[in-house]
Amino acid sequence: MFELCASILAADFADLARDVRAADAAGVDAFHIDVMDGHFVPAISFGPMVARTMRGLTAKPLDVHLMVEDPAPFVAELAGMGVERVSVHQEIPGGPGEVLAAIRCAGMGAGLVLNPDTPVTAAEPWLAQVNQILLMTVQPGRGGQAYLPGSNDRIAALRALLDKAGSQAVIQVDGGIKPQTLPGALQAGARSIVAGSAVFGGDIAQKVQALRRAAQTSR
Repeated sequence: MFELCASILAADFADLARDVRAADAAGVDAFHIDVMDGHFVPAISFGPMVARTMRGLTAKPLDVHLMVEDPAPFVAELAGMGVERVSVHQEIPGGPGEVLAAIRCAGMGAGLVLNPDTPVTAAEPWLAQVNQILLMTVQPGRGGQAYLPGSNDRIAALRALLDKAGSQAVIQVDGGIKPQTLPGALQAGARSIVAGSAVFGGDIAQKVQALRRAAQTSR
């Protein structure tokens, strides 16, 4: 089994409620919210307040990815909105230790994000503090990119590292996921899959079914 986490970055914001409810009804397991500040990554997306809107649209878990230089000020606000998980980057100035502890203290699951050029061994100091590790399988900051070559090898390397350490952290992947790339990610050890354009746009129910069918080939 795996978690299908629908990234609302690819949803139609002219009718977000329609798309979220359609994805919810189609059987996605959670919703992924990318918050970008225009500094840590070049793009600017929606702010954390969108989580409040999402909480009113679905009871499914909300999984927030903070692509920001200073994530600490967002933690209490997101907890108050009913967000279940918050992930922050290993690469932020000063490192992620304090904000990971703050996320856990606020009662949320803590995630560590590794950019494509960051070795998976960079996660080792934080394994005791995280519930999931998000491997970026595209360069962060914009949707619609192709799955980076070598991503499955990185997933497998992280899986081996977690097994050796006895860590129960879930491997999440984000970027370039579609029916063709999903089986390889699952076979390598990913268990939470972020999908944007592979869910939203067109017939959402059919797209979710296509991802579920593709996952069967990884067994």
